[in-house]
Amino acid sequence: MYASRTARILNSMKIHARTERLLLRDWMLDDVAPYTALVADPDVMRYIGDGKPRSRTYAVNFVQEQIRHQKTRGWMRFVVEEAATEAFVGFCGLDDQRGRLDFGWRYAKLFWGKGYGFEAASAALYVARNEYGLTRITCQSVLDNPGSIRIMQKMGMSEIGTDMASGETVVVYGFPEEWPDGL
Repeated sequence: MYASRTARILNSMKIHARTERLLLRDWMLDDVAPYTALVADPDVMRYIGDGKPRSRTYAVNFVQEQIRHQKTRGWMRFVVEEAATEAFVGFCGLDDQRGRLDFGWRYAKLFWGKGYGFEAASAALYVARNEYGLTRITCQSVLDNPGSIRIMQKMGMSEIGTDMASGETVVVYGFPEEWPDGL
């Protein structure tokens, strides 16, 4: 199974970035099951939108949307996979939300606390800038999500303003040189 899955990925899926421990790759329909498990976890979804777990239908729609993005524009929220085990870690990358490039991530709880968040975010940011020429990138988080805010700060981002998302105030981070006047 390992060889056939690896061969399928290498033959049909683009690997956008490779770090010492992770791969950032295209989505495939096989990712629906692990993504469904990820978004069904209340701890993972605690700071996302309304904070409620999501359904398989939500996961299917999300995966299909990412596959459309990879076909039409090349960049998306990339699958993050553990290189040594091929385990589905989550996603990390960009989306165009309300006319702003939103950088985001979501990782399975099993992988929290290993430094994968920053490792994947750094790799995805490199791809966004160097392969796709993307700039004026933002990240947002509710104030009580210190893990995500730490990743943003380690990436070199600073608070550039606030916004509303799902009826809640979120802090928006960006690179100061790209947002000298804030949002």
